[in-house]
Amino acid sequence: MNNRILVIDDKENICKLLKTHLNSEGYQVDIAETGEQGVEMFRSVMHDLVITDVKMPGIDGLEVLRRIKEISPDTVVLIITAFADMDDAIAAMKMGAFDYLKKPFRLEEIQATVEKALENRR
Repeated sequence: MNNRILVIDDKENICKLLKTHLNSEGYQVDIAETGEQGVEMFRSVMHDLVITDVKMPGIDGLEVLRRIKEISPDTVVLIITAFADMDDAIAAMKMGAFDYLKKPFRLEEIQATVEKALENRR
């Protein structure tokens, strides 16, 4: 498979959980705990898919989405959040997010969404 995924979330446990699970499914996973760090990491190593939280200190997930799409419009971005806000969801989808998932999520739900997103990208 070898698709490369970047997970951006200020919660270390979410980053580790997603990295462990997605690695076990055959993906290469990098993690960043701030939006700024994630965007810089993305600039240096292109990723096929980005999973980002919305609410983070510094730049938020919507700004991460905007910057990722400026750098690489074809990169798939999934938004995750504990604060399901309809305005954020609508804004994210208008800005090109593939999907918007609410925490807590099931790993099977993330896995299915990642597979669908990468298939759609192809």
